[in-house]
Amino acid sequence: MPQAPLGVALAMSCKSGTGMRQNLEILKGISSLLRERQPPGATLESALENLLALSGTEAGLLTLLPSVNSPEPLTVRRGLPEDLVTLFAPPHQKNSALFEALEKDERVSLDDMLRSDTSGNFAEIFRREDLHFFVLYPVRSADRLSGALGLASQRSDPIAERQNEYIQTALEVLGGIISNFQLREHASKLCDDVVALQEMNKIISQSLNLDQIVHRIVAEGKRRLGTSQCHLLLVDESNQSLAGAATTQSDLDVRGLDIKFSEPSLAMTALAARRVLAVEDVAADERRNRRLHASLQWRSAIFAPLMTKDHPLGVLLFSEPSRARAFRQGEVARAETLAQQASVALENARFFQAVSRSQREWEATVDAMQDCVSVHDMTGMVIRANLALAKKLKITPHKIIGKYCSEIYNAQGSGLLPCRHGRSLQPESFTVEEVELPQIGGTFQISVSPWYDKNNRLAGSIHVAKDVSNEKLLQQQLIQSEKLSAIGELISGIAHELNNPLTGVMGYAQLLQLRKDLDERAKDSLLKINSLALRCQKIVQNLLSFARKQKPERIVSDVNEILERTIELRNYDLQVNNIEIERDLDRYLPKTIADAHQLQQVFLNLITNAEQAMLEANGRGKLTIRSRTDHKAGRIIVEVTDDGPGIPEIHLSKIFDPFFTTKEVGKGTGLGLSLSYGIIKEHDGNIYVRSRAREGASFVIELPVISAVLDESGMAAQKTNREAQFEALIRDKRILVVDDEKYILDFFSEVFRMYPTHVDTASNGQVAMERIRLNQYDLIITDFKMPQMSGRELFTWVQKEQPHLACRMIFVTGDTVSIETRTFFEDSSRRYLAKPFKIEEIKEVIHQTLEEVQQQ
Repeated sequence: MPQAPLGVALAMSCKSGTGMRQNLEILKGISSLLRERQPPGATLESALENLLALSGTEAGLLTLLPSVNSPEPLTVRRGLPEDLVTLFAPPHQKNSALFEALEKDERVSLDDMLRSDTSGNFAEIFRREDLHFFVLYPVRSADRLSGALGLASQRSDPIAERQNEYIQTALEVLGGIISNFQLREHASKLCDDVVALQEMNKIISQSLNLDQIVHRIVAEGKRRLGTSQCHLLLVDESNQSLAGAATTQSDLDVRGLDIKFSEPSLAMTALAARRVLAVEDVAADERRNRRLHASLQWRSAIFAPLMTKDHPLGVLLFSEPSRARAFRQGEVARAETLAQQASVALENARFFQAVSRSQREWEATVDAMQDCVSVHDMTGMVIRANLALAKKLKITPHKIIGKYCSEIYNAQGSGLLPCRHGRSLQPESFTVEEVELPQIGGTFQISVSPWYDKNNRLAGSIHVAKDVSNEKLLQQQLIQSEKLSAIGELISGIAHELNNPLTGVMGYAQLLQLRKDLDERAKDSLLKINSLALRCQKIVQNLLSFARKQKPERIVSDVNEILERTIELRNYDLQVNNIEIERDLDRYLPKTIADAHQLQQVFLNLITNAEQAMLEANGRGKLTIRSRTDHKAGRIIVEVTDDGPGIPEIHLSKIFDPFFTTKEVGKGTGLGLSLSYGIIKEHDGNIYVRSRAREGASFVIELPVISAVLDESGMAAQKTNREAQFEALIRDKRILVVDDEKYILDFFSEVFRMYPTHVDTASNGQVAMERIRLNQYDLIITDFKMPQMSGRELFTWVQKEQPHLACRMIFVTGDTVSIETRTFFEDSSRRYLAKPFKIEEIKEVIHQTLEEVQQQ
């Protein structure tokens, strides 16, 4: 049964009396739950109370199925006994015919329940509670079954058919509420994992003592993964084996564990594969090591390899000795992350121990490092520094000697405050911080640890500063990329939904314009409708074009047209932000060979940068966009000028450098102008900036004029008789139009009524198949996405059953962005109409298709 959209239900409520207004208020009450952040149980209680009021029933239940983030079901009830509710909880859900029916989006009535009630439990409870009515509705979120709503009454038929429509609408809203639950639970779980990882990193980084670290690793691993035990095996190169290092199992002599590399074992399998291995039943796995299994007596386990970039360190084992356990994907991922953190801690400890043991090798080792390293005495004074630090400070290493750590490593603005050196003088301490160091230049992760003399006495601290500036910028770029990707998906989805009704608006407006019996006022109104529809079409096409990932394609391009499309994308925001736009475009600007999408990316970046600069400086501004031709140089010149704060002269030489930005963190990646520079250079052009501080900025783009070998007058002459040729081609042809939208079918019928053709229509692929079996068609026009049977599935059937018709099929689609759709059209070489379309476009694609058929 089709579900009434919320707007339709509300409209029906407004047309009816008091009862309908009450329904409206109830629906509003359910919708308001979307904005609330109550616990799931409280929200479900409120939703059930509203649903009972909406349906007019006295009792009911609302149950949520288990999910990845909520493994336990959740059920609330009103007026129903506990033993009835129990029948809807696991394990009944797994094998219940009721939930199989709900999965198919079907309602389950009292009669259905009694027929499927082989145990007689339902019948007994209904009889005892004197229930004469019960119905079960599916609750869906994100296109999958998420739960069920049960409504019960001692009356035989308390729910009117009209109320079912309101209930369906309420269930749609409830599906959105459930999606919100799941998103919040997922976000909360991610936050918990991040906190857990930070905690473990803090714990295992507080000591450089390897023995302490391994015991902290297994203790934290057991706690974070929730397994019965955790064990750590480390690589012993001298014995070519994995040797026990630490365990949480008190009765186990971990030092006695030893697995040769040559022996079969699950631990070595995971280490060799460099990936986490989760085993539900170790005893049944032939790869197990029998000696290790006999010692540990485990039933299920996770084997997480400890790796550095260059070599293996060992294996972290999480085990359940008493029961078989199927580990969830999230647990496996957490084990992998814990292993990575442990690997870092182990490697750091080994590294710093090696430094303490071998001072003679220190200079050769540390000078080869890209990280900045310095050694300090007990007062914090530098007594040794490596070449990397000297290069960052732009002085020789010996000039660093005698400086104090606060002069080198203190964050911006902190002056000579006590640095982190003092904190490192506690035995076995280790600190890691991330700070901005303008005196060195960049963002650094500074780790500080104590160092000891040959008598193992505390002698000072070692500072290691790793430049993470690029990593931070790349991280910001990745976040921005993910945001843009999500926005692109949202844009394409909205545009696709707009294309269907826009096709009808444009089509019928064009048809009405062809009528001869309209007065001038009506013609003028139709002209405005068509003009506004074309404007909507242009906006939608621009959105889709910007959201789509385009392959570089050099074609004849009109730079003025690209500028207009780009301005149109930003026009609304510019007006809202009080940015005046002045266009000064050369109407005689020549066309050139270029990638229109790449140029749009450049223009959009310049306009957005100018908008941000003017808003931050003045809260308003004037943006001037000019185009002109330098005939002498054979160049197209585009200028984007703002009246913002301008660019300081010191920054002009760096403005196109990758990652250079003057914006705050989170407001820019420093890649926009760099990418724009690369695109223009690839077009054999040039881009530069003219600016002075407080006098605005003007970005100038020069592009070569590249002429295409085109005879436009010849092409125009060929199109003179196009209409007559079309009529001749389509005469007496039988055409089948397939679309699930009736107004589109009617529109095509009206178009073909102007020509000597016979047109049949079909509302879905199944009906189209029957039409094709009974009739001979010269042309088939079908929507690509339809319920029951899609245009793609119809095409596959035609290829198999009536292959001669495959080349006569034309597709209609509102989705030209998705990879699946574009790949199909490329692979099948079939023509298609992109919604919304003009009558001329319909005629042209039919003309091309029928001409191609004639030539075969």
